[in-house]
Amino acid sequence: MSTILRLEDARIGYADTLVLEHLDWSIQRGEHWAITGPNGCGKTTLMRTLLRLIPLRGGRLSYFDAAGRETNALVTSYLPQINQIDRHFPIRVWEVIDSGLPQGMRDAETRRREQRALAEAVGVEEYLDQPIGRLSGGQLQRTLLARALASQPELLILDEPLSFLDRAYKQSFQRLLEELVPQEATLLVVTHDMTSGAAGEWKELQLGQD
Repeated sequence: MSTILRLEDARIGYADTLVLEHLDWSIQRGEHWAITGPNGCGKTTLMRTLLRLIPLRGGRLSYFDAAGRETNALVTSYLPQINQIDRHFPIRVWEVIDSGLPQGMRDAETRRREQRALAEAVGVEEYLDQPIGRLSGGQLQRTLLARALASQPELLILDEPLSFLDRAYKQSFQRLLEELVPQEATLLVVTHDMTSGAAGEWKELQLGQD
């Protein structure tokens, strides 16, 4: 395996508050990582920094392509916590999924086929024309997963994907991850606890440890 992401002596946080310091972390292609720790330890801030939504406060963040060359063009996707989604925003399920498709896919009929295929894969095909405000928590999470998978990402980041779901949806959503996320994809999952019952080998980055 080759390195896909590396943090070196990283300082992570905001202009007035540092959350993590002196963090060294190297991720290999195809690895599955659980990022664990209590509330407030910096899990979500770390993921947003990896996505370059928050600037690194110090140190170095590097991405690498499949040939091992440093790149700024890594294909990444992010699945946010569903409580961060504005349910009143006037957008339908197919539009959410469409927003994740590659911009270079300009043919309208191809985009419609991809929207339907992704919706069917996650089990929301009957809701394609529904506004997201009418979806249950589990249906919204599945829609967001379809969007995250639409670009066929090399790096997939999921922020507390099982939070705010009832037990039945948690179990079915975890099965979806195992079925739909390609083994060659690199997967980072933010969670309070190590992923239980998940297929394959998981590594763990524990934050908030003395």
